[in-house]
Amino acid sequence: MEQWMTKDEVIQLAEKLVSIESHKAFAKQESKIAGFIQELLEKEGIPTEMEEVEPLRPNVYGFLSGKEDEHYLMFNGHTDTVPAFNMDYPPFKPFIKDGKLFGRGSVDMKGAIAAMLSAIIAVKRKGDVLKKGVVFAGVIDEEQACKGTEQIVRSGIMKPKLAIIGEPTNLETAIAHKGMEWIEVTFKGRATHGSRPKEGINAIYLANEFLSRLKNELEPKIDQKTYPLLGAGTINPGVIKGGDDPNIVPDRCVVQMDRRWLPSETVKSVYGEIEDLAKAVIEKRGGDYSIRRMDEETAALYNMPHSIDPDHILVTEALRITEEITKVKGEPVAFPGWSDGAQLSNNIGTEAIVLGPGDISQAHSNDEFCSTEQIWQATQIYFEMIQSLCM
Repeated sequence: MEQWMTKDEVIQLAEKLVSIESHKAFAKQESKIAGFIQELLEKEGIPTEMEEVEPLRPNVYGFLSGKEDEHYLMFNGHTDTVPAFNMDYPPFKPFIKDGKLFGRGSVDMKGAIAAMLSAIIAVKRKGDVLKKGVVFAGVIDEEQACKGTEQIVRSGIMKPKLAIIGEPTNLETAIAHKGMEWIEVTFKGRATHGSRPKEGINAIYLANEFLSRLKNELEPKIDQKTYPLLGAGTINPGVIKGGDDPNIVPDRCVVQMDRRWLPSETVKSVYGEIEDLAKAVIEKRGGDYSIRRMDEETAALYNMPHSIDPDHILVTEALRITEEITKVKGEPVAFPGWSDGAQLSNNIGTEAIVLGPGDISQAHSNDEFCSTEQIWQATQIYFEMIQSLCM
């Protein structure tokens, strides 16, 4: 494909994308990078559309039309990054050293976006007439509440049959990942003076017994349930807050948990297991409890788990093409994090894989980088996926 897109062009595009700030601490958020992407695609004769999800926060779309299906294959990449925090070098002045592109967002996931855009541009320059259309979706907010892909789901603007999510997988084909729920349980006791504790109900004791039951009863139950490639789910109580002063029996204590769950589980069962523990505590000790989803911290449509049949053509072609280009034979793997693929697969029936350049361990790190060779290989893989699935 080098006659239509060169490696130098791809890496220069990746550098440019990294240089454009697009995070929650930046006043213009994703608007500047969306505008750049729109201008780039339109210069290549590729139709675009901008959809403002929130002020200064637009999704940007690019389209290669198909005769039979306009929105068959989606390349989905989030245009936001985490802020710079305390990086080891100027975060938005990208540089290349030892075959690595350094800069905030290089691996999560502007290297993949550069590859996606380059592959689509290469197809356009080649002049292919597609039977099935291709869409690039540059979406906002994945690092916060996933409002960008959620907007695609809610608006019905398009319903792709297939999707490739460009999160970093070292170019492995990830076919499953766990769901994520942040759950808050609030225990309510009865306050009284600290010198007469038996006249009250200590909410911290309620929370303490709940956590003991969680450790000894629920965790083993979760460990027993497994799913191919993903293993078992997990639960982690990460925050506990309660009480006002040492001389007051606390009437409120809050426990906040991270629950990673499997495609074989349901939201109802996840919450039911936790509620059973809370009920048992209250029946024994008195007081009350309430449970809520921390939806201000997570996707409104739920951070569902995701899976695709390993024999699906999207998977088998990704494995075949990746092996041809990288000369490394691969097998389907699990993605260790969460991705926007779950929004698409669970809500509008899109079959999705996660496949992108770079190592996820570098995401959000102080020395974030992405392999330039993998960015170039990703471009070739994406280009060949279009040739295979859409011609």
